[in-house]
Amino acid sequence: MSLFVLATVLVGCEEGASGAPAASVPPGPPPAPASAPAASTAGTAVVASWNGGSLSFDELTRITATDVQKLEAEYLTNRFDTEYDAMNDRVNEALLELEAKKRGLASADALLAEEIDKKTAAPSEPEVQEAWQALQRKFRGKQLEEVRGEVERAVLQKKKMDRFKIYIDELRTAYGVTLQLPYPDVPRFMVSPDDDPALGPENAPVTIIQFADYQCSYCGVAQETVDRVMARYEGKVRFVFRDFPLSFHEQATPAAIAANCAIPQGKFWNLHGAIMKNQRALTDADLERLAVDNKLDRGAWDTCRKDPAQAEEVAKDERDGAEAGVTGTPAFFINGIFINGAQPYEKFQAIIDSELMQKG
Repeated sequence: MSLFVLATVLVGCEEGASGAPAASVPPGPPPAPASAPAASTAGTAVVASWNGGSLSFDELTRITATDVQKLEAEYLTNRFDTEYDAMNDRVNEALLELEAKKRGLASADALLAEEIDKKTAAPSEPEVQEAWQALQRKFRGKQLEEVRGEVERAVLQKKKMDRFKIYIDELRTAYGVTLQLPYPDVPRFMVSPDDDPALGPENAPVTIIQFADYQCSYCGVAQETVDRVMARYEGKVRFVFRDFPLSFHEQATPAAIAANCAIPQGKFWNLHGAIMKNQRALTDADLERLAVDNKLDRGAWDTCRKDPAQAEEVAKDERDGAEAGVTGTPAFFINGIFINGAQPYEKFQAIIDSELMQKG
């Protein structure tokens, strides 16, 4: 069994084609091409002309500056991801080889068999049922008993991956592993936290702004990473949650309004967490049940949900996100560094550690 990959990158819920967002500050000139004909790119040199007009290279540069920044950010981020994944894979391989030798085992695979295979329990019926609920759409109407084997294998594989991550963390601690690959200096896209719900100190050296949709399953997955980040970097990270309901998710806006209407009662994060854990059940009746479960004052909460100002607040978040270039969820800005989709914890860790190091 080979489990050297530390984490799997997930995508997100998309409104349309996605990519790095447009800068919300005036962009600087893009880097010069690696090899460009000097005569055609010398400042005021004309690159296109027609009867009655022309286009200079300077004008073309201004037109394309934002798009070039986006391409530069994508390239630098993708390069870092490739290098970071390779570094993690090599570290994992080395640790497994060292530990196998230390324990007198024949190979890293033998160690994994001992620590992963033998220590991962077979899927329980509740685990199978939970996975089945999430995978039903994939099996296109088939009954559980028809695909039970596939569902059980999926559950077992996930449990093995979870166990692998725990074991690798144990080895990294035991062998004193440190990772020092610096995050690249990518273009940053400044986004306002507005007055939206936040966790962590206002003067934290790192601010994470998330745009999310309560009906997007990838936002639910990302919530686990956010919780882990906030626990690991307590006092060092401020997390701001902003709404970005996608047009094809009919319950996303009502859910966002429901969560925001818990703010006056000091229970936003309670209801927020409950909604993220119940994304497949977001009808009005479901939201009302969650409000009761979280002991909200129903009268005040119901009145708040009918206030047009609440819908406008959600729409404002969506407009701000779109202006920053967000097209899908979840979308994160870590001190302005754009992270697209439900990325693994290690990606957040690399950026946050780099930011903390720069700030001393």
